[in-house]
Amino acid sequence: MEQKYNQFYNASLRKEDFKDVQVGRWPKDRVQAILSVAGEGESILDIGCGSGHLLYQFRHRFTNLVGLEYAQHRLDQAQINLQEYSFTPIHGTAENLSAVRSNSIDRIVSADTIEHIPDVYEAVGEMHRVLKPGGMLVINTPNIAFLKKRVLLLMGRFPSTSQSNEGLGSDILFDGGHLHYFTFRSLRLLLERFGFRMVRHMGYGRFGAAHNFWPTLLSGGVQWIANKDL
Repeated sequence: MEQKYNQFYNASLRKEDFKDVQVGRWPKDRVQAILSVAGEGESILDIGCGSGHLLYQFRHRFTNLVGLEYAQHRLDQAQINLQEYSFTPIHGTAENLSAVRSNSIDRIVSADTIEHIPDVYEAVGEMHRVLKPGGMLVINTPNIAFLKKRVLLLMGRFPSTSQSNEGLGSDILFDGGHLHYFTFRSLRLLLERFGFRMVRHMGYGRFGAAHNFWPTLLSGGVQWIANKDL
């Protein structure tokens, strides 16, 4: 499977010119949604760090940037992009964070990654283990209960969340590698099962505040902010 991801994200390795993401009053995408949550600290862990774009946005808010990535090619790209900063790359899966000490991370972020993880129970348990008491998790994922997805189901079509043509838009990974599909409620129940204390949820999208009027129906993405109790 790692070979498939490396092929899916294949590109020549060169330093990318990242720009600072500006966040308005209401976030318009998954990156802005994660960045909109205030706070700073010593260490931040990105589950599924990709090329390092999200961690780059936190370079002035957290001293140590830690990135977990399954695809080695993507992790190599992150190392190039973040070479000027205190970046610790971890090649592996979210189900096994043995490279990270227990109770050592101030904040965990994860943008549209949990839907790719085969064993979400092991992964969330590991996230809870490595987070410091009082630390924060900010996680988002596509919302399978989004109005557009409900309409597709009514039409008898599979509501894919990554690839077009009912998930068959790529010959490499079905639906971009998505294995699980979440609602606001199901993600909350998963996090609570492993001891997270839910702080708040939020919707996001290009229409700003409108997505938070009824996020379970009107937001294309699910985002939860949760704490590990002291």
